Amino acid sequence: MPVRFRPKRVALLAFLLMFLSPPLISGAKADANALAIVNGPAELGFTLDEIAAMPQITIVTDSEFTDGPVKYRGPLVRDILAMLDMNEAEIVRFTAANDYFVDIPTSDFREYDAILALEADGVALSRRTKGPLWLMYPIADFPELRDRVYNNRLIWQVVKIERL
Repeated sequence: MPVRFRPKRVALLAFLLMFLSPPLISGAKADANALAIVNGPAELGFTLDEIAAMPQITIVTDSEFTDGPVKYRGPLVRDILAMLDMNEAEIVRFTAANDYFVDIPTSDFREYDAILALEADGVALSRRTKGPLWLMYPIADFPELRDRVYNNRLIWQVVKIERL
């Protein structure tokens, strides 16, 4: 007998697979691919646990995206870049989970203690709270960082950093 497709059943099956199955990016799978760092042909992947094991600093700052000061914790971006000898690069590209990207001069990371925040006010950042990784500058400490240029560099849901 020939197989008959029933559009309503196919649509229902597609819905169930898409919305009721475990997400493709969750738990260990998301952690396994939390952050990729690309320096020419070299690529290094970090899990969230590995990023959390790096030396951490805390900055307290406000931003256009918060209702007052927030205490962020994470590794310095310059330390992460140093792991693949990218501190001397002129520009690096940060890419978010939705493929949005921003190109940032590495001089920012030499001048300011920008971090790749894992936590806000002691709570791990989630996708809903702009995480699990959010590039954060110490805006409250430097009046010049209150400029739109720097505000546009506060990219969240970071999944890749690459040398340009």
